[in-house]
Amino acid sequence: MARLPQPGSDKGQWGVILNDYLSQVHKADGTLKDNSVTATTIASGSITEQQLDGDVRAKLGAIAAPEWSAIVNKPAVIAAGSDQAAAKATLGLAKVDVGLDNVDNTSDAVKNAATATLTHKTISGADNTLTNIAVSSLAASGIADGTAYLRGDGVWATPAVAGGNGGGSLSGFPLRRVGEVSVAVSQEAAGIFATATAPAGTKTLVLAESWDRPGVLKRIWIASDNTADTNGFMEQGGMIRIYTDDTTAPAVSMSLGDFFCMANRSDVFATPRVGRTSRDGSGGGSAAYRYLHMPFQKYLRVEVENLTSTNTVFYGEASYATIDSFADLGSQQLAYSIKGLRVVNQAPKEPVTLCDFDGSGQVESLYLSFAGPDLGDNGVLDGNVEIFIDGELMPSWVSSGMEDAFNGGWYNMPVGGYPAGRSGDSSETGANLAMYRFFLDDPIFFSSHIKIVAWAGQSHEGSVASSTVQFAGYAGIWFDSATSINYVAVDTSAPAVIDDQMNQAAGMIDSGDWNQAIGNTQGVATGSTFIVPYGNTGVDQDVRIARKNVSLSTDYWVETRLRITDAVNDEQQAHLIILGSSPDPWFGSAVHLQLYRHAIDNWSINVRDDFDTTFAVNVGSGRDLTNIWVRFAFKKVGTKVTAYYSLNQSPVAWIPLGTWTPTKTGTALGVGTWTAGAEFDYLTVHPLKTVIS
Repeated sequence: MARLPQPGSDKGQWGVILNDYLSQVHKADGTLKDNSVTATTIASGSITEQQLDGDVRAKLGAIAAPEWSAIVNKPAVIAAGSDQAAAKATLGLAKVDVGLDNVDNTSDAVKNAATATLTHKTISGADNTLTNIAVSSLAASGIADGTAYLRGDGVWATPAVAGGNGGGSLSGFPLRRVGEVSVAVSQEAAGIFATATAPAGTKTLVLAESWDRPGVLKRIWIASDNTADTNGFMEQGGMIRIYTDDTTAPAVSMSLGDFFCMANRSDVFATPRVGRTSRDGSGGGSAAYRYLHMPFQKYLRVEVENLTSTNTVFYGEASYATIDSFADLGSQQLAYSIKGLRVVNQAPKEPVTLCDFDGSGQVESLYLSFAGPDLGDNGVLDGNVEIFIDGELMPSWVSSGMEDAFNGGWYNMPVGGYPAGRSGDSSETGANLAMYRFFLDDPIFFSSHIKIVAWAGQSHEGSVASSTVQFAGYAGIWFDSATSINYVAVDTSAPAVIDDQMNQAAGMIDSGDWNQAIGNTQGVATGSTFIVPYGNTGVDQDVRIARKNVSLSTDYWVETRLRITDAVNDEQQAHLIILGSSPDPWFGSAVHLQLYRHAIDNWSINVRDDFDTTFAVNVGSGRDLTNIWVRFAFKKVGTKVTAYYSLNQSPVAWIPLGTWTPTKTGTALGVGTWTAGAEFDYLTVHPLKTVIS
């Protein structure tokens, strides 16, 4: 091993020893050889920290006593292949000392859960909400939505039908469905005209009409005169038809006397579902009501027709509600119909089949009436009522006589008054009865078929004096399946045929698009509307502003908005006009829908076929409607026209007036006045659509 010479010894060898030592650790240029300085060649403490401080600082880029702030953003790296599992044992991290923040998206931010199944976990806290969970994951069947819910005992149930018994509310009154809007369409002091009244032909008064939204018809009330005999309007001389979804086949089509369960001029009676509140009021007036639960998916129409030869004063109201979703009505009672018939000459002691059809559903009500000229015809009451359920050979529901089916008995005996289930006494001679029953507490369900038979008397039980009797029977039926859809309505989503906003420059109305009669008062453009100044001379009596350059199809919807602006004078009229003979130079006889100011507190809306009134209704409830905008519309389908109005602005429902076949067939249309100061806002024509499913 090389060494340095030792003083006092190595005489004569110093040079050799020193050269040997130097050659071991130095290069020829005097620098140290690589790896010549090792731990074994450096004595402990021989090199101080200050001696290395500068070199170490330069080499490592760090200070001798480092601080945390100086090593920020210098992450430690575990070399690949090292034993990381073993390393974690030596780290010994305490969670309170480590702020992980949102490591690997573990914060409270919204995120998808792992696909792994969670077991034995508890979700708690008032702010936690579970949504979109299929019921199959919770129970055997069902989905929690508007048609079903999971009770606390694990049983699936259907919500109670609002509008029925109000199930689920503390008050006992129905609760509001999502988006429910109630509508009560009134016809106040309206005229319902006979077929022979000009213009000749059927003039069908429309009590309610709704389209493109689901809902439920709930109530109908009618009051009128012309009820002096059994052929009167409120007896067998007035017809009611109700269409739900399918306009090709009415769900209800029967006389008013049968619909209100009061045939044969039955006297007053009252129940929660149906009643007659007047029979022989002032002027022979009559009034009756009936409550219903009659769902519709997209379309409703209630119409009344006068079959008598006498014009009738008419008051009526149909109450319905529209909702956001038909699914909110549940899975039962999705459609309603009244099935039955009236037989003028029915042979006694024979069966009369009221209904016989396939399907599933529920019997809502039963109504029977008969009339015979002789009191001995009360033997009809011995006939049984039979209900055959799901194709059975013999009825599982059968009464022991007709009056027994309606909780009555001994109706041919003048004792003890009359129990519920029978209308009041008839005013007619002979045997006359009308009976009703609503199956509220003892419902009758069927799964595949229903057949209801009523016997007009029974063999070997009692006798019937007359060879024939009048006999009527009807059953109210709910179905578990909705009706097919087929109706026609305005298509506001399609491009308008005409969209004239009457916004031309102020001054004379553009003669390129509009015609006015020379010599009459002229309408004027304001820049946003057309106005007609008030006048009461001959030139003001028939002011018409006809739209030119129009090509109409057979079917269309025409609409305007108008108001009477003169606040002083009475006997003013403002019109929407269609089916005129020509728009150039101006159209002659036509069909008019008119707002009529008789006096400041007396207003009406009338439909005229030339000078003949087809429909008329009082509006405003005694208010002054001066300067109140009113929307008018006609719907033309084939040869038939229906008139509508609304005292509110869109999207409030249109109120129908009636449908008839006009005597006019022209294509001219426009607006006009008769001795009125008036303003018109627009004139639009839209195509119609046929909705089928």
